Amino acid sequence: EPTDLNKLADEYLRLAYHGLRAKDKSFNAAMETDFDPGLPEVNVVPQDIGRVLLNLITNAFHAVSDRKQKEPEGFEPTVWVRTRKTDKGVEISVRDNGGGIPEEIREKIFQPFFTTKPTGEGTGLGLSMSYDIVTKGHGGTLKARVEDNEGSEFIINLPV
Repeated sequence: EPTDLNKLADEYLRLAYHGLRAKDKSFNAAMETDFDPGLPEVNVVPQDIGRVLLNLITNAFHAVSDRKQKEPEGFEPTVWVRTRKTDKGVEISVRDNGGGIPEEIREKIFQPFFTTKPTGEGTGLGLSMSYDIVTKGHGGTLKARVEDNEGSEFIINLPV
C-alpha cells in the first residue's frame, strides 16, 4: 500500500529506542534523523518494511551500547536514520557509530541463522529475513557499509 517512509522510519526509530530503554534503563543514545521532505509515498507492505527497520535500528542501538560499555568516557552513542529520493526510487539509511562489523564475518551477515549474539539472544534470522523482505518481497537492495571502529551503515533502496 502507498506508504510514507519518513513516518514509518520515525515510528520504528522511536519504537526500537523505547523497547531497549524498557529492558535497560541505563541505555541512552542520540537519535539523528534526516528525512527527505520530498520523498514520494512508496508501495510497500508497511509491516514488513517496519520489521526490517526495527531490526536494523535495534542492531544499531546494540552496537552503540556495546561500544559505550567499552569506551565509557568521551563516546557519544548515536544512531542516524536518513531517507532520500534517488534516480531509481528511494533510499533509507540506518547508520551507527558503534564498533563496526569484524571483516572476517562481513560476508556472512545476510546468511540465515548467522548471528553475533550470545546463545539464547536473537533469532539469527534478523538480517537474512530483512534481506529477503527487501530484495525478494519488494524488488529492492540491502547493502552494508562498514568502517572498523567507526560504525556501520545499512542502506535500503526501494523502487517507486
